[in-house]
Amino acid sequence: MEKINKSILSKVIKARNPESYKGNYGRILIIAGSLPFGGAAILSTSAAVHTGAGLVTVLTIPEKFTAMNTAVPEAMTLDYNDKEEMIDAIVKNNVIVVGPGLGTSPKTEEIIDTVIKNINPDTTVIMDASALTVAAEKSIDLTSIDKLILTPHQGEWARLSGLDIPEQTPDNNLSALNRIAPKAVLILKKHHSEIYSSEEVLQIDDGNPGMATGGMGDTLTGILAGFIGQFGFSLETISAGLYLHSYIADKINKTDYVVLPSKLISKIPKYMMKFSN
Repeated sequence: MEKINKSILSKVIKARNPESYKGNYGRILIIAGSLPFGGAAILSTSAAVHTGAGLVTVLTIPEKFTAMNTAVPEAMTLDYNDKEEMIDAIVKNNVIVVGPGLGTSPKTEEIIDTVIKNINPDTTVIMDASALTVAAEKSIDLTSIDKLILTPHQGEWARLSGLDIPEQTPDNNLSALNRIAPKAVLILKKHHSEIYSSEEVLQIDDGNPGMATGGMGDTLTGILAGFIGQFGFSLETISAGLYLHSYIADKINKTDYVVLPSKLISKIPKYMMKFSN
């Protein structure tokens, strides 16, 4: 299993063209949040904005608009209960995050189905949290998505793959991924997170127990979305997003007992600048 190291960051993160504009840095759609879990949508959206994504739109519930607009004024807000508005947003954006804080109501299944039926072939879909649980419970077919990233923790992967945690070996994980979504990239979040694709299996040695707090996974989805929007869909880009997430967390954990996702997010631009030079 190949290790991902710090060199991946300077390889992927590039200095910006002086003549570029926001349209060059990705159009990100984040479908997230519900009444109990509005914070997940805010963290994922904020992380995407802080990576430098050009345009970020959030599909959530109107009850969360004020909180979202206050926490992340850079993002636009739409209502995912408006089917026509949702389809229009799916068509217009080139990276779509589905799942943070959505919950497991029938609405989440409807959202996943709408995304699958309306995405462009070139669109990247990142499925996290509630979306993974619903996909497992409803046996949703994910094989038609050409650019798909799954970001489960081990419990979510157990539900999706049918593999109990002790059975989650590299060979078993690859076999399950090829059955569930052979074109997908799997990020299995654990003590030393692993990336699976048809090409290879990668692992990071970074990360710390201070990251074991609510919202850390939502933050990762936003970072991944921002990276893919700017640097394109590739195993290198995905690896860099995962590595930066843990790299910043390790820096914070040198002085802080717990790594707050909001604090990690605030430091993303600083470290991206460092590795872009």
